[in-house]
Amino acid sequence: MHRVTLSIPSDPAFERVVRASTAELGDTFGFEPDRIEDLKLAVSEAVNNAIDHGSKRQAHMPIDVSFSVNGEHLEVRVTDHGTGVDRIDWSRRVVEEDNLDAGMLRGFGMYLISALVDQYEVTSSAEGTVMTLRLLRKVA
Repeated sequence: MHRVTLSIPSDPAFERVVRASTAELGDTFGFEPDRIEDLKLAVSEAVNNAIDHGSKRQAHMPIDVSFSVNGEHLEVRVTDHGTGVDRIDWSRRVVEEDNLDAGMLRGFGMYLISALVDQYEVTSSAEGTVMTLRLLRKVA
């Protein structure tokens, strides 16, 4: 297994560093370009959620991102050090015209993430939140 870890300030400007790292690692380990694009968008959403909601853009609170690659998948863990979140039913956020008409223009990040990766999970406690995203290797 190969592992790369980044720690960025809780500042949206640093999301680009994580996005570029995601692209490089996906390419290095042979993922198809469309899968890499999906993962880049999902990781960007996860990092932005951690910055906005977990660390509340407090630059002194780092966002940790670790990438692990093995023969089966590429896994990305995005960790904030905020106060955690209560259990939320992420599946109830559905992009529908009624929701958009009602002014729900945000809050679709988790829906988008779930549509772009093969597996994801969220764990949260008073010490922060960890979002784990996985792209499975497609065997031909």
